[in-house]
Amino acid sequence: MVKAHDNRRHETVFTPPPLPPQPPATDPNSETLTDLWRQGHIPYSQQGQALELAIRIGDLLQSSGQSVNDTVVVIRRVCEAYGLRRINVDITYTAIVASYYPGGGLGPVTAMRTVKPATPNLTKTADINRLVRDIRAGEPLVQALARFDAIYQQPPPYPRWVATVGNSAIGMAVQLIYTTSPGVLLVALLMGLGLNRLLYLLARRSMPAFFQQLVGGWFIVAVTALTAWAGKFDIFSVFQGLNPTLIAVGGIVQLVAGMKFVAAGQDAIDSFYVTATARLLQVVMLTAGVVAGLVSGLKVVVRIGIYIHITPDQISLGHVPGQYAGAILAAVCFAIGGFANWRMIGLAAAGASLAWFGFRTTQAVISGTVFADFVGALLAAFVVTMLVRRTILPGFAIINGAILALVPGMRVFRGLLQIVGTNYEPPSPAEGGVALLIAVGVALAIAAGASLGMYLGRPVGDRLMSLPLEWYDNLRRRRDA
Repeated sequence: MVKAHDNRRHETVFTPPPLPPQPPATDPNSETLTDLWRQGHIPYSQQGQALELAIRIGDLLQSSGQSVNDTVVVIRRVCEAYGLRRINVDITYTAIVASYYPGGGLGPVTAMRTVKPATPNLTKTADINRLVRDIRAGEPLVQALARFDAIYQQPPPYPRWVATVGNSAIGMAVQLIYTTSPGVLLVALLMGLGLNRLLYLLARRSMPAFFQQLVGGWFIVAVTALTAWAGKFDIFSVFQGLNPTLIAVGGIVQLVAGMKFVAAGQDAIDSFYVTATARLLQVVMLTAGVVAGLVSGLKVVVRIGIYIHITPDQISLGHVPGQYAGAILAAVCFAIGGFANWRMIGLAAAGASLAWFGFRTTQAVISGTVFADFVGALLAAFVVTMLVRRTILPGFAIINGAILALVPGMRVFRGLLQIVGTNYEPPSPAEGGVALLIAVGVALAIAAGASLGMYLGRPVGDRLMSLPLEWYDNLRRRRDA
């Protein structure tokens, strides 16, 4: 009897060596890759562990504000470094899915991770960039897993209250663009701190984002009404004669998701239309929550005898030095709120000054707001990308801080407020629709300028970094000759 020979192919199982001991997690609820591997939640194969590492890296980059296109590129590079070349990566607004097709009739290996909102940590993002660079240079998978766990568990570079103050002071920084009144700036800072803590408590109780924005709108009206009431007394002379609209702007800037609007434009430019649509709808819903809170809050304060008027009209810019100070301070506060190191903070400040210079200069020469935003974002993104090209610094986060003063959050707010009307002005859907269309144009212009600036800055940065080596080689050849 002749025995039949089995020619079927079998998947090669990867048995990794024992992982090194890990330090205790700073967050007792966190699970590292080592924990998941020991619990059997990660496939016991090289492909499964490489995919899980790649999507975890992508998750951290997404939470830091990186575009979907750049995140997909990083995930692919990590997978290809470990031999996984037939990779399909799909990122939506709520999930990251990566599948590897080994071929030969074998089934695919798939890893999926739900994307959850997280506080960005730009110092941790820089360490992730270093890890990705070392992986592409040949870092073994087991060591990469251990390094990722160490980065994932590391504490912030400075106390959380410092980041809280930074995020809370963004509204005050934007106020500097419009006014230098000490009373308005003081109220904006206090309002920002109160809003930050209020939203944190509401998020801890899992309140939907729309209702968080609604409560935030009520809080803005309450602070504005309290300021107007306090201004009637001589003991609070610092609050006398303050413009209610300017006071409200400090809180509105903190609530309106202007950066998400620009991110939606960038994803649309990169052809990630599902994520772009989701982000755009999120911006509309979040802003609608603020508007609903303001309109209903204004009706309540009128009933109790406090008359304040928050107008949807365009607010004129302040003095030029104050404009630059506000743009730079907003970038610095954004970087501090994201746990950035001093180099990122300095680059964000420099990029903000370039962005505002390009915006104001173009607006003065051409008198076009949309094109001026494009030039400002292009200039900042080009210079920042050129400077950080060969470093581990997250250029996208620095650029996001630099263009913060340009984002059309206030335009979205004014458009929706004009559509629904206020307690002093009737609804004007036509004017509100025009304002929203201009906001869309501004968002696309900023996204296009940032994308083009990064695209042009990469080869220029590579060339500039290679010049010192070429000069050194030429000098050495002349000396040897």
